[in-house]
Amino acid sequence: MGVRIALLVLTIFATLWAWAAVWLSGAARSLILLPIALSIALLLTGWRGSGMFPARGPHVGKVVVLWSTIEILALVVTANALEYVHRADLMLPAAAIIVGLHFFQLARGIPARLYFATGGLLLAGIVGLVVPPNERAAVVGFSAALVLWATALAIVVRVRSAAADQSSLVRA
Repeated sequence: MGVRIALLVLTIFATLWAWAAVWLSGAARSLILLPIALSIALLLTGWRGSGMFPARGPHVGKVVVLWSTIEILALVVTANALEYVHRADLMLPAAAIIVGLHFFQLARGIPARLYFATGGLLLAGIVGLVVPPNERAAVVGFSAALVLWATALAIVVRVRSAAADQSSLVRA
């Protein structure tokens, strides 16, 4: 998966997590403009110059498709199970945990060590299981969004650093 695709996916899902937090917490709907602006800013910052870094190999697409499919299936099964036991209020924490586990698999399969940190931080969705229900959406949704934005920012910083290193080698 190329850097641009990674940034696009991370920022889209960060925005979706923030949207869920705003929507489900009953916050002012206009607040969603801030996460959208942040995602666009991250994309614009990281887009330029990131195209020179190719994907890590042909296996990356297969790894992403496999683990994303498993992730989606796990989310659907979990949502149905929670609905069945009348605990749909736990879906956001459960989703954060599932997405975190998904990142561990991506970290191993791609490999991308940064995704171990992303997965670990998303497992903090466990906290959402004990947060009062009226605060759960905001805590889990905004936390997951921040983790994904931080991951995108780390990628941007690494790409810029690598580009600067390559540029200094060319000049030497």
